[in-house]
Amino acid sequence: MARKTKVESQNTRNGILDAAELVFLEKGVAQTAMADIADAAGISRGAVYGHYKNKIDVCLAMCDRAFARAAEGFELVEDGPVLETLRQAALHYLRQCVESGSVQRVLEILYMKCEQSEENAPLLRRRTLYDKQTLRITTALLRRAVASGELPATLDLHLASVYFQSLLEGIFGSMVWTDRLHGARWEDVDALLLAGIDTLHYSTRLSRKSVPDVAS
Repeated sequence: MARKTKVESQNTRNGILDAAELVFLEKGVAQTAMADIADAAGISRGAVYGHYKNKIDVCLAMCDRAFARAAEGFELVEDGPVLETLRQAALHYLRQCVESGSVQRVLEILYMKCEQSEENAPLLRRRTLYDKQTLRITTALLRRAVASGELPATLDLHLASVYFQSLLEGIFGSMVWTDRLHGARWEDVDALLLAGIDTLHYSTRLSRKSVPDVAS
């Protein structure tokens, strides 16, 4: 039998991951077996095991592929207004999460279809890592905005980052699970993001607290 080329092997892996997204989304991680993934991909179980050792390995590869795709098409701009970069990054992130596709499916699997169990521990750690990564990116942009004078020097970077990330999660929920935003909803989303950026400017609640005088 002729040996598969790298391109053919990659195409097989992509087919497995495409199928896995659909199966995990339908059945959840706990109820999915390698046989289910093989059937959905239209290949033998042996072919799946030839690339991935178990379903968790498949799911981790699926997540890594989706997160790499989420970063495609957007580069952090090193010059220019930092808050405009933050706004554009937030819009890009939300489009990737909301619009139908691999990223949206994988996020739904990780947050809605990945049960708490020892078997799923590597996936839960990957989810935590993704959360921390998005928070780090937000914090880095806010730190640059403070350094450039676009945000006040008193801004509590950690609290402000959590606030802005929570804003994104709230917008995502409104778009996906409710009909609160309709019509020209991306214009409304942009308005909400700009309102959030205004809050970073002006809310004293997001400022660093002074250290209390223990002697008083």
